[in-house]
Amino acid sequence: MTTRERSERLYLLLVISLPLLAMIAYFVWVFVGRDIFAACPPDCRAHNFQDGNLSTLTLRNADLREANLSRAFLDGLDLRGADLSFANLSDASAVGADFTGANLIAALLADSNLRQANFTDAILRGARLDRARLAEANLEGADLTAATLTHAALQGTRINASTQIDLKWRQVWELLNTPGARSDLTGIDLRDANLTGAMLAEFDLQGADLRNTLLDGADLSDANLAFAQLQQAKLDDQTRIDPKWRQVWEIVNTVNREQQLAGVDLTDAWLAGAYLRSADLSGAVLQRAVLRDADLRYARLDNADLRDADLHHAALQEGSLVGADLRGADLTLADLRLVDLRGALLDERTVIDPAQRLIHELVNTGAAGRDLRGARLAWADLAGVDFTGADLSDADLRNADLRGAVLTDALLTNADLAGAQLPGDHP
Repeated sequence: MTTRERSERLYLLLVISLPLLAMIAYFVWVFVGRDIFAACPPDCRAHNFQDGNLSTLTLRNADLREANLSRAFLDGLDLRGADLSFANLSDASAVGADFTGANLIAALLADSNLRQANFTDAILRGARLDRARLAEANLEGADLTAATLTHAALQGTRINASTQIDLKWRQVWELLNTPGARSDLTGIDLRDANLTGAMLAEFDLQGADLRNTLLDGADLSDANLAFAQLQQAKLDDQTRIDPKWRQVWEIVNTVNREQQLAGVDLTDAWLAGAYLRSADLSGAVLQRAVLRDADLRYARLDNADLRDADLHHAALQEGSLVGADLRGADLTLADLRLVDLRGALLDERTVIDPAQRLIHELVNTGAAGRDLRGARLAWADLAGVDFTGADLSDADLRNADLRGAVLTDALLTNADLAGAQLPGDHP
């Protein structure tokens, strides 16, 4: 082999091997060498401090990006200027810790104890502070844009005009720390807020969203809670609230059949999606109540006041609306299969399917001699109706209840009676 050939082979070997060696060296450094030679602190990126006591470390300006500080003890630590972006501080204790100017973007601080901590000018954009204890913490000048604060304790927390925080959470903070400054809270969004011990007596909370709100020990005496949403809200024995609204809260948070609610006043109550199957609501006052999507199957609503009530998409099948006042009620898409409408009051403002309006007319004024060709009467409760001489040709009477109905001389040519209960049938 000539000298030239050897040189060319050596050159080719170097061209191939040197990049490969460089790549190997890089991965060795990333996965092994950096941890061996890097000093922590200050370089503690992705370090695992879980359950650790960091009280002896100097962490000012430290790189703690993506570090695991879950359940760590950080009380009183100087973390000024530290980079804690994407770090996990869930359930950590950082009482009195100084986070001035720290970067906590997208950090997880759920369930952490941050009482008296200093977050002046800290960046907490997108941080998760759910259930964090922030009593007496300093958030002046901090950026909490898009941070989540579900059930976070904000009593005594310091916030100023330069604190960037979503309007909802600023309003929650105001309610807890500047009582009486604002009493008109019509339509306010307080969902997921921690209002433990809040003084809200005589406040106007009409239409407020209080779903999943903590109201333990809160004072809601004489507050206006018309149309307020109370699903999954938490009340305790110390919560002061008018009996009517406590009952509304119990209804929307209870899944019990056959609730006994006869004669109760539920005017302006938000009962959307409530489970009221087989409930006794006879004589109840439900004027303007929101019952959309409520489960009222088999419920007794005899003589109930449902004027202007919202029953959109409510399930009422096989229920009883005997003598109920439905003037102005919205029954759009409501399931009225086999509902007893005898004596129910409807007017021109009542929003109801034309077929159901016809059924109401038949059971209350009779059907003798009527031209009901092609009428849609499937699943109708027509028990005892007089159809003498009526023309029911091509009528849809599937699954209708015709027990006790009078069909003398009625024409039933091509009428569909599949599944119908006929005169003479027994229950």
